[in-house]
Amino acid sequence: MRIPDSVIDEVRSATDIVDLISATVALKKRGKNYVGLCPFHQEKTPSFTVSAEKQMYHCFGCSAGGNVFTFVMETEKVSFIEAVRELAERAAIPLPSETREDQAQATEHEGLFAACRTAGLFYYENLVNSVEGKLALEYLRHRGFHDDTIRKFGLGYSLNSWDSLVRFAEQQHLDLSVMERAGLLARREDGSGYYDRFRGRVMFPIFSVSGRTVGFGARRLREDDPLGKYINSPETPIYNKSRILYGLSHARDAIRSQGYAILVEGYADLLSVFQAGIENIVASSGTALTEEQILLLARYAQSITLVYDGDSAGSKATVRGVDLVLEKGIEVKVAEPPAGEDPDSFVRKEGREGFQKLLDNAVSFLDFKAKLFQQEGLFSNPEGKSKAVRSLVASIAKMPDELKRNFYIKMVAEKYDIYETVLFRELEQLVGRESVRRTYERRQVPGTTATGQPSEKPAREASAADIPAPERDLLRVMLDQGPSMVEYIFSYVNPEMFTHPMARRVIALIESRGESEWDHHTLVDGTEDQTLRRFIADVLFSKYELSKGWFGRGTEPEIAEPREVADKSIAALRIRGIERLLAEQFTLLKSAEGRGEQLLPYHQRIKQLQQERKELQATRGRPRLSAE
Repeated sequence: MRIPDSVIDEVRSATDIVDLISATVALKKRGKNYVGLCPFHQEKTPSFTVSAEKQMYHCFGCSAGGNVFTFVMETEKVSFIEAVRELAERAAIPLPSETREDQAQATEHEGLFAACRTAGLFYYENLVNSVEGKLALEYLRHRGFHDDTIRKFGLGYSLNSWDSLVRFAEQQHLDLSVMERAGLLARREDGSGYYDRFRGRVMFPIFSVSGRTVGFGARRLREDDPLGKYINSPETPIYNKSRILYGLSHARDAIRSQGYAILVEGYADLLSVFQAGIENIVASSGTALTEEQILLLARYAQSITLVYDGDSAGSKATVRGVDLVLEKGIEVKVAEPPAGEDPDSFVRKEGREGFQKLLDNAVSFLDFKAKLFQQEGLFSNPEGKSKAVRSLVASIAKMPDELKRNFYIKMVAEKYDIYETVLFRELEQLVGRESVRRTYERRQVPGTTATGQPSEKPAREASAADIPAPERDLLRVMLDQGPSMVEYIFSYVNPEMFTHPMARRVIALIESRGESEWDHHTLVDGTEDQTLRRFIADVLFSKYELSKGWFGRGTEPEIAEPREVADKSIAALRIRGIERLLAEQFTLLKSAEGRGEQLLPYHQRIKQLQQERKELQATRGRPRLSAE
C-alpha cells in the first residue's frame, strides 16, 4: 500500500509522542524531556527518554529509538504501513483504500493479530447467539459476571466440536496455516487437515498492553473433558505468557492514577474485583509470576499489593511473588483473604467495601511471612525461630536498595530481640550470594540470563558515543537542521572525511534523498534498517561534546547554536585530517633521510600543514574556513 508522504507527515504531526508513549510507559518530566522504564528491555533505573521537542524517543540502555511510527512498530510488531494505519485511525485521518494485494503483504505478526481477533469475535458470537453457548452464558451469569463485563472483556465460548472454527475460517477464506501459528488450530496427526484447539470451553481473550488480542485462556465446562481445568494458547510470536499480564490494557489508567497495582492469580478473580469497581487490578494469567511481568507492571505502578488465595498453595505462591517483587526494587504488600476464600469469592460475598477494607489492611511482607511461620509453629523453639528469621533476612537481601535493607534489618532485630550485628552478618552473606548470582547471569550469552530469558541490559548496538566527537556533532546538526545545513557543511568537508561506518551510513541515507526536502523523521521513516533508525535517534539525543576541550582550552558550557557547532566541528575534522597528513609526511621524511634524498620538499610540506593547523586552531573554525 502506497501512502503519500504528505499523509504520513500529517499523521505524524497529529500524534504527540509523549501522549502515545504515556499509554504504555509511565513517564516523568525531567528538564525538557520525559523519562521512564524502557519497554524494550528490563531495567530498574529509567534510561528511556522521550523528547516532546524532537518528537523522538531513545533508550540509553538498549539503544532503542525512533519516532511515533517506530514505537508502534517495535511495541506491537507490525509493519510501517500498519503503524501508520493505526495512528491515522487514532487521529481520525482517512487513508487511501487498500486492495487485496495490499492485504496480502501484511506482516506475519499482523496476520496473527488478525487471526486472534477474528477468533475472539467468533467465540463471543457463539456465547451470546448460539444454542450451545447459552449453557456457557448461564454459567458466567451464575458466577456473577454481568453482561457488560462479559462484553468489555470479550468473553466467549468455543463450540464442543472438532472443526467449528476450522469451518468458519474456511467460510471467511482465512489462511488456516496462520490460524495454526496463532495457536487456534492444530494439525491432525495424519497431516490431512486441522482441528480446533479449544472445544467446549469458556474463552477468556488475552490482550496486549495496547488492547490487541494475542491469545486465549479456556475453562472447561464438561466433566468428561480430559484436559486441565484451564488451558492457555501455546507460545506464539505475539504471545509470551511470561510477559503478559491479564487485564493490564483495561487497568493501566487506574493503576497510574492510584499509584499501585493489585495482583491476583486468575481470570475470574480479576473480573469479579474489576466489576465491583476496583479497576487497578491485573492477573498473572494462571502462570507462576515472572520477572518480566513484574517489570512490565513497574512501568505503571509504584507499589504492588498481592492478593492470592487464602490457602496453603496461595500462601506459597505469595511468598514466591514477594521475593520477586522485592528483587526488582518495588514496594510490596500482601492482602490475604480468609482461609478457603479467593479474591473472586470474597468480593462476591463482601462487595467492593469489603474488598477495599481487605486492601486497606494489607500488611508488609515481613508481617505476612511472620504470620505464616507463626501458623507453622516455627517460633515455638530456637531451631524454628532461627529458620524463620533467616528466611526474613533472605527476603530483605533481595532488595537492591541498601538503605531499605538496613531499616528492615533494624525492624527484625527489634521485633525478635536479636542483636543487629548478628543479622547484618547474615545479610552480608546473603547479599554476597545475590551479587554472585547476578554477575553470573550477566556473563551469559549477550542479551540473555542463565535461563535464556532477556537480560536487564541486552547486547549494546553501535551508539553515538562510539563516534569521534566532530563526526557526531556534525551528524547532529545535519539531522537537526536538515538540507540547508548539509549543504553548508559539505561546502567545507568531504563526506569521505567521516570515518565511522555508522556515520557513513547516515551520510549515505541523507545523500539518497537527493535534492528533495527531508527531516530526521523522514529519514527514520525511509529506512527499514532498525539499527540505523536507532542510531539516528541516539545521535539526536546526544549532547554536543566538541566544545568541551577539543581545542585544548579547558571545559566550557555546552554550545547549542547550530552554525557555531558546525564551524567548530568542521575545523576539528579538518585538523584531524591535517594531523593524519603530518604523520604521513614525517614517515616519508624519515624514509627519505635513510635513502639520502633531498629533504627540503618534505620540510616545506610539513611546515605548510602545521601552519594550516595553527590557523584553524586560532580561528576555531570561524570565520576563515575555505572550501578545499
